[in-house]
Amino acid sequence: MVLEKRKNMTNIVKQDIIEKKIFLIRGLNVMLDRNLAELYGVETKYLTRQVRRNIERFPEDFMFQLTREEFLRCQIVTSSWGGRRYLPYAFTEQGVAMLSSVLNSKRAIQVNIGIMRVFVNIRKLVSTNKGILNRLNQLEDKVQSHDKKIRTIFEVIHRPLDTKMLSPGKPFSNKKAIRDIISSCEKYIYWVDKYFSRVGLDWLSESLNTSKVKNIKILMSSEKTDEKFLSLYKDLEKELKSDGVKCELRVIIDNKLKANIHDRWIISENLCYNTPSTDTVARGQYSEVKRTANFPLFDEWWDKSKNI
Repeated sequence: MVLEKRKNMTNIVKQDIIEKKIFLIRGLNVMLDRNLAELYGVETKYLTRQVRRNIERFPEDFMFQLTREEFLRCQIVTSSWGGRRYLPYAFTEQGVAMLSSVLNSKRAIQVNIGIMRVFVNIRKLVSTNKGILNRLNQLEDKVQSHDKKIRTIFEVIHRPLDTKMLSPGKPFSNKKAIRDIISSCEKYIYWVDKYFSRVGLDWLSESLNTSKVKNIKILMSSEKTDEKFLSLYKDLEKELKSDGVKCELRVIIDNKLKANIHDRWIISENLCYNTPSTDTVARGQYSEVKRTANFPLFDEWWDKSKNI
């Protein structure tokens, strides 16, 4: 009877219902506060109130607030949400896992078990697709024909490789994805990451091609610039200067600007990538690195920020 009861509880929400409530936003699989509240059987305002009371448990890579454009895109694929006084919050897999501890209910625990299983299945699907691409690469190597149509097909197949999936269990590959971007930059590197950390300095030191890059600008939030970080930055700045590279660091002081900068970028003359935060990569959390043609307004943000 105990086993039967446990089985009924873990099947409290069907997998297909959960799948329909997962969105891909900022390169992350997330669930929105209203959908989660519905699954947990509580009001949205209760859920968000519990989160605010335990806000230290929800860093930006666990939870973030949508922009109006992101919210409108979500509404396009869902029924009308009605009037809301605030933009919804999105919770990553880690954020959802944390919710059961602050809601403190048996239903929340059981719902989270179902949600975690769906997230695991998504990761398995991504891994399977990667295996398919590897097999196609092997097939391509065996094709000797120069037929134009065949070459066009393989070009199309390779286009998605501009997006690289980062996942737990592959710490070397995850960091290599960022180091490869740094080593391929030309003339300058503009790095936007509100939560830039010392590992970013390490990657610059390890992977920067000082013969190609002569200017580095790092834009971040002041909260991460403690004495230890600044000491390491000064060391790197001196080292790069001796190699003929100018390195600058500024912090975002305008609160409105800080609220409006959601993504992270590594920008150079020849490329622009959306990246996770340096800490997210270092921790090996599930995320993605994606090349984009949409360069952000870096110069404008830089002018509004303060020198260190």
